[in-house]
Formats: sequence, structure tokens, C-alpha cells
Amino acid sequence: MTWWGIIIKSVKGVWKIRVEISFTSNNELVLPLNYNHILQAFIYKNITDKAYAKFLHDRGYEVYKKTFKLFTFGRLEGRFRIFPGRIMLFPPLKLVVSSAVDDFINDFCETLLKRDDQQLLDQKVFVESLSVYDRKIRGNEITIKMLSPLVMYSTVDIKDKKFTYYYSPWDKDISGMLKTNLIKKYMAISGCFPGGQDFDMDTIGPKDNRYQKIINYEGTVIKGWMGIYKIKGSPELLKVAYDCGLGSKSSMGFGCCEILEGGERDA
Repeated sequence: MTWWGIIIKSVKGVWKIRVEISFTSNNELVLPLNYNHILQAFIYKNITDKAYAKFLHDRGYEVYKKTFKLFTFGRLEGRFRIFPGRIMLFPPLKLVVSSAVDDFINDFCETLLKRDDQQLLDQKVFVESLSVYDRKIRGNEITIKMLSPLVMYSTVDIKDKKFTYYYSPWDKDISGMLKTNLIKKYMAISGCFPGGQDFDMDTIGPKDNRYQKIINYEGTVIKGWMGIYKIKGSPELLKVAYDCGLGSKSSMGFGCCEILEGGERDA
């Protein structure tokens, strides 16, 4: 058995939903300033089961005519420099990918370990290490740090024209919107309603527009927020937020969070 086969054997059969990937490269990486779509394409490319990858990309899991991919990912973490329209990243770099579907994580990790031709925008990168882990949530409150911007929005009609309104964490309606989104994700995962449906989000500190991020995702402007927040509610919904992302557009690289307080890491 190969060395990667031994590692994968230890992962399979265990409910693990999050992988932290460490990358290195022979040179600095230069990417567009808005690179979410590049990371998303990297993830889809590294799912060996092409039928499943196509299902995720084209459809996803449907609940009440809404579809969910049930995965999310953070931003590339490491040293960087910003230039007009682009970002230069200095290896080593870290990327977190999370899902509520263990087959997704297993397939993704296995492919990463098997392939040595990984690229980000035609720039060769090397997977230095993988850390696969989970967080147990037993209480009704956790403190989270966003690894990618929190996005929640509504589409409204004004004079026969559609406009998208993006909520900030300080909007009074955002907790209810997030709760509805989490319940639907839970139903997509389990096929039933969660036993507890309480959910609320509290901001920490005054509003600071430095944490607002405006991302151009292949021509679509998306507004989201980084920062640290307290989320409270049923453990089932808190776990969905951690596994699949908090808010909308999770599979585009939004809503990925890490737990600072209230969760027990199971490595």
C-alpha cells in the first residue's frame, strides 16, 4: 500500500468535515484580487468522482426549490501584497475547505494526495500537508471568526427592476434570514427539520466598514463581512453553520468560519 493509501484509510469511515491544506510553491503566486472562482474551480477539479462533481456544480441538494452544495471554503491565508487588480501571495499558504458530506471531503483529500500536478491559475503548487478534523458543538453559543466574508441578501423589485440588497451583520433582519438558510441546509443534509430551530447572531463591537468586503465574482458584485461574531441557537444549526458555511453563496467561498470559543476540536 502506498503512503497516501495509508493516510486515506485513517480518514475513511470517520465523520470528518473539514480539511486544512498547506501549500507551497517555488515562486510567489499572482492571482486576481477577486480569486474565489479560481479556488472553487480548484476544488471541483480535485473531485475524482466526476458524476458527483457535475451533480454539485450543475444542481446540488434541493430543498423547496432552493439548491445547496453543502460545502464552503476560506480565503488563502499567508503573507501577501496588494497591487492594482491583483494579489501576490508568498508561500507557504493555507486553505480551509469544509463540508457536511463526508464523501466530499474523502474524495477531495484522496485526490489531493494522489496528484502532483496541482495548479492555481496555471501556477504550480505543491500540497505540503493535510489536516482533517471536526468540531463538536454541545452548547448553545459559539464565538466565530469569519475565514471568508459572511453574505446574506434579498432580491427586491422596484419599478419592475430587480435589485439585490446585501445585509450587514448590524441589520435587524439578518438573524432571521440566516436562520431560514441554516434550516434549509439542515434539511438538505438530513431530509428532515432540525429538532431545535432557535438561532440568533450578535455583533461584537461597533460597526466598522473596514470589515466589509466587496467582491467581483465573474462580473457579479457581492458584498460580505469579515469579523468576529457570537451565534446562539440549537447545536444542530450551529453545526450546520460551521460545516456548510453561514449565510448565502457558501460554495462560492463565502461564510466559512472558525470557532474561537464554544467548540471542541476532534482531530
